[in-house]
Amino acid sequence: MIGVLGVSGLAGFWLAWGPRYAQDAPIPPQPPAFGAQDSSFRAREVGTPITLFVNFDGVELGSCSPSNSKKDCHWYNNEPIAAFSGDLQAKVAILDAMRRHTDHYGVQITATRPDHGDYAMVVYGGTEEEFGALGSAPSGDCFDSRPNEIAFVHLDGEFASWIVAGSTTALHEAAHTWGLDHIDLESEIMFPAGDNSPTSFDDRCHRIVGDTDLTDGEPSCAEINTSSCGSAGQQNSHLVLSELFGPAYVDVSPPVLELTAPRDGEYFQGPASFDVVLEIRDDLHPQSYTMWTWYGDGPRPADSTTTLSPGFRVEALPIGTWSFHVAVADEAGHEAQLDFEIEVGVDPPPDPEPDGCRSGGAGPRSPMATILPVLLAWRRRRR
Repeated sequence: MIGVLGVSGLAGFWLAWGPRYAQDAPIPPQPPAFGAQDSSFRAREVGTPITLFVNFDGVELGSCSPSNSKKDCHWYNNEPIAAFSGDLQAKVAILDAMRRHTDHYGVQITATRPDHGDYAMVVYGGTEEEFGALGSAPSGDCFDSRPNEIAFVHLDGEFASWIVAGSTTALHEAAHTWGLDHIDLESEIMFPAGDNSPTSFDDRCHRIVGDTDLTDGEPSCAEINTSSCGSAGQQNSHLVLSELFGPAYVDVSPPVLELTAPRDGEYFQGPASFDVVLEIRDDLHPQSYTMWTWYGDGPRPADSTTTLSPGFRVEALPIGTWSFHVAVADEAGHEAQLDFEIEVGVDPPPDPEPDGCRSGGAGPRSPMATILPVLLAWRRRRR
């Protein structure tokens, strides 16, 4: 039974996508553990959620064994890996696809490094030509007892636009750090070769294989396989992930919104034009946000904007004191609101003091400010 997760009938599509590539580059044998063991380390409890941090920003890893995402160290790939060249839209598309593939499991996927707790890290950078495969990862960690391991995706360069493969390769390599093995179903994320064709985690038992020739492989987690498939040599990826991480991750955290520019209360000479630059923090950032912008004492407008990077442009703001309001909602519907005030006057702003502060107060307001027409041109950044 395939159920809601399985994908069948895809074999005829493989040739249309061109050649397939090895999912995993050969890696050296893992050396014995070295370096001081983190005294706070605890094996992750089976059935509890995991955080997967996709690092698009580049990294230079120190040396340690086993790998440690919280200390940025590994026993291989210790040369600097450059940041992924794809734009914000490509990164969000990859993350969205990863979340769709894992929406049955307790897996939190983010491109913002967590500031507490355990997390696996996928370094997304480098090219298939440089590394000889679409990615690599340490394997064999049955029950994900080492929750802070590091894996790699090498889909920059000519494959930077591979959104489908970007999501499935990142999950393929992360799944190795969670103890999953290769299997012999081409339409499955854990197949040992890949291209930009769609795959998924399948809800059936399949033979574990050791290489792209599909020879029998050694199971990493015989106990789970025997429990779910009746055979140590078969793997049901859906059941393994369900057992490891429990039910679907639910986002319960609202975003935090901060004003970067202009300053709250800042003075401009009118008519004033400026960019409103916002910083947003969310445990699933980046993602698609809904944004509302308005001014004065009126209610929030019904019209909204969909954006990846909240912010907007104000043009030709007349003389007066203006109260602005911004609200954003993340994809789970959690909201944050920010309010600030801008003063627009006749005179130019005073010269800044040496410490960067302006001397004196705001410039004089025009007596006509209350009857001047409001001429606001909003140029919102759209997706």
